[in-house]
Amino acid sequence: MKQGYGISHAKVIFMGEHSVVYHHPALAIPFKALRAEVMIQPTTKSSLHCDLYSGLLDHGPKNLEPILELIKTLITYFNLPEIEVNINSTIPFSSGLGSSAALASAITKAFYDYMHTPLSDDQLFKWVQQSETMAHGNPSGVDALTTSFDHAWWFIKGQVPQALTISLPAYLIIAQTLQSGSTKEALKIVSEHIQSEGMISIDKLGQLTHEALQAIQSKDVIKLGHIMTQAHETLSHLGISTPSLDECVSIALENNACGAKLTGGGLGGCMIALAKNQEDCDTICEALRKVTPHVWSLSLI
Repeated sequence: MKQGYGISHAKVIFMGEHSVVYHHPALAIPFKALRAEVMIQPTTKSSLHCDLYSGLLDHGPKNLEPILELIKTLITYFNLPEIEVNINSTIPFSSGLGSSAALASAITKAFYDYMHTPLSDDQLFKWVQQSETMAHGNPSGVDALTTSFDHAWWFIKGQVPQALTISLPAYLIIAQTLQSGSTKEALKIVSEHIQSEGMISIDKLGQLTHEALQAIQSKDVIKLGHIMTQAHETLSHLGISTPSLDECVSIALENNACGAKLTGGGLGGCMIALAKNQEDCDTICEALRKVTPHVWSLSLI
């Protein structure tokens, strides 16, 4: 039976969430331990099968609407008959790890693979960003980029992204709180904050992102950690942190993290922490697992 296959991965925004929407830089890295895999094949009636839903495309739940619409659009674009879409993803939804973008990327790759049609980087970005716009309203594009390709990225909206090589004597810990985030709601809160207080916090986040890149380039892990914690304080001032995110940040810092912050849209989802060695990484992970079972780590070396 003819099949098409696509795979993508999660992403972590290291620095620059929300300020990137306002043309400041963002620094994002791929997180390949969490993946989205998609397989498509012919069927008698177009359907979607995943952890959240299994059934006909036309009857899917509202929270999957951007993905359902992308599938329908690709079916029409390629003038295909009925298609069955099977999704196997380990990326948690509404966590700030790019699940919606990763799914859109893997789905697009699967359709192009099914049609034996070359897929350019620009085409892939366009399809994913189209789906992300439906999902989040005003996405920066950093999720679409980082979930689709294997590089770390320096991203400024409206400019050509720069691929980065990050090599640090450090470890990154990712912890998912037990509260789902909402990027669309967070974007609204930030917009309202700007209307009432201006761009001071956004501009500060932009400056901190520049400083973070300098710290990475000089391999100054301690300074980078301090910058991350300052960013969390600023994001909290914007109104998009939560008690559970703040608790995880505090736990990490109390257990010798160099720095910690929320990552992604906020209002729940995930936080990240920086450890200068494997021993500290293990200690931080163990402490965080007392409040959430969803903790991962990766070497930045």
